[in-house]
Amino acid sequence: MKRLALIMLMLPANAWAGEWWQGVWAWDKDWCSSAGQIGSVSLAPIAITDTEIQGYENTCQITGTQEVADLNAVALTLACWGEGESYDDARLIMRGEDAIWMWFGSDEPVQFHACNGKK
Repeated sequence: MKRLALIMLMLPANAWAGEWWQGVWAWDKDWCSSAGQIGSVSLAPIAITDTEIQGYENTCQITGTQEVADLNAVALTLACWGEGESYDDARLIMRGEDAIWMWFGSDEPVQFHACNGKK
């Protein structure tokens, strides 16, 4: 949790510019070359729209969003399904300089790079 607090201090204090968290995001920048294959190959980015998050073998419908301005973040509530299972989940997406940090509720946040060069 101390690392999360440190990461929060390092994030830019940019003004909110619409839905900055929507787009195509990759854990590894090289995966951006597979952006047209989201959902069909394992080493591909994820796509986040205003209604869903789509990844490999799973999709989550966004059922709620909550701005967390003091963290420069958005909290998403999700209804997910994949591999024959359905489940409710949540994500905290924090804004970085040219990336987002996604926190899954345990461990450390994971950095995702923008595949379309957005900031």
